[in-house]
Amino acid sequence: MTAAIITLGILAAFGAPGTQAVTAGSTRTLGEATEQYRGLDRDDAVATVALWTQREVETGAQGLLEAVEAAARAEHATPEEVARGEDTLVAAAALLSDAALRALRQGDRRRTRWDLQAAARLVHATRKSGGHVAFTRRFYLLAGLMLHGMGDLAGAYDMLSEGRRQLEDDAELQLALGAVCETIVALRDYELPGKPRRPSDSRDEPRFVIEGQPDEGGPLPATNAADAQALYARALREDSGLLEAHLRLGRVLLLRGRPREALPELERVAREAPRPAQCYMARLFEGRTRERLDDLPGAAAAFAAAVERVPQAQSGLVALGRALDRKGERTRAQEAFDRALQPREEGRPDPWLDYIRGQPERIDALVEELRGLAP
Repeated sequence: MTAAIITLGILAAFGAPGTQAVTAGSTRTLGEATEQYRGLDRDDAVATVALWTQREVETGAQGLLEAVEAAARAEHATPEEVARGEDTLVAAAALLSDAALRALRQGDRRRTRWDLQAAARLVHATRKSGGHVAFTRRFYLLAGLMLHGMGDLAGAYDMLSEGRRQLEDDAELQLALGAVCETIVALRDYELPGKPRRPSDSRDEPRFVIEGQPDEGGPLPATNAADAQALYARALREDSGLLEAHLRLGRVLLLRGRPREALPELERVAREAPRPAQCYMARLFEGRTRERLDDLPGAAAAFAAAVERVPQAQSGLVALGRALDRKGERTRAQEAFDRALQPREEGRPDPWLDYIRGQPERIDALVEELRGLAP
């Protein structure tokens, strides 16, 4: 997908333009709600936007954009006035991002999507200079992670691709886009009913489209494990300390049938990861890698180390039980399976469930960053 197609795809998603920013759900315009948001009355401003329909959000964004553009074109507009207008667009994007988070927490995926799309339109219209660059970096990352986390892989792919087009050197955008590609590859290989499963170690990786996506239906981007690997490698060239990129690179190398190359990446994360969940995933993938290398004792040890870091995680316990069973340690294997069948503690999901949703643990912090970056 070319940058031009990606850009057109994002812009086309915002609906028909309108000149009125006043909504039926509130007497306030998006500009007025934005000023309230900038005045630190954030909760009320977000609650106002939450009352608006999709068309009202789109019309509000279009009206604000047209007003700022008209002011910038005015005969006697000063650079300071133009800059203030762009500051307003950025602040409005922060407000809409905050509203998207609220909708996501309430399980309203459609509203999350349209709030993010309207915000992206405002961000797209600003010049990438000064503090706006930092805002743009974090916005596209946040939007991509939100959309990935709720299963809109096509939307996440387009949003992150647009961010990457504007900010080619951003390591975290490369990482997040790679994670979307990786998730699509996993769906292709493992989860599509009625589709012949291609071996995960295939080196022949033709591009093709998966039909149907988890959220709304429609084609997903044509991508493959090689794309994900290239994006992770690019991210690590920009920032070699990104442990999440090392983790995901190791998993993709395993999917591509290159376990000996995968192992050092996974071992590094297992040694250095500060978060138990990240260490758990590294050990889980290490175990699978050692299984591929016919190292059953090493695989069982890696799975046991994963379970030690996150004892309640079902995927690690099942993997451990399976490895022990293959080693002939039936009693220990049954103990692991029995633990896997026990009720899970509420609020403590298996890290594997978060892994396939991208990096959902980053979302709240990124919204807070956008609040701080909004002028």
